[in-house]
Amino acid sequence: MDDYEWNECELTDFASVKAYLENFSQKQKELVLLSGEETVGAILTKEQYAWFLDQIDKLQNLDFIAERKDDLDGAQSLDDMKKELGL
Repeated sequence: MDDYEWNECELTDFASVKAYLENFSQKQKELVLLSGEETVGAILTKEQYAWFLDQIDKLQNLDFIAERKDDLDGAQSLDDMKKELGL
């Protein structure tokens, strides 16, 4: 991945951003948006965005939901809540 090259431009270089977007459906690489030396954003292709979401999904740990689904400590029934609200 060290030799991977991407498109980049200054965030305020509207002409370059516009030119990139005008042919976006044909792009294979992202456009990295810079503010000086700092990366402040990127415009991703569909494939890159799907890959990004897959990586986030892999890192999600939702086991706590399964562990808590039957935890009713401090819970109130719907009927009791309606009575309390006068419904």
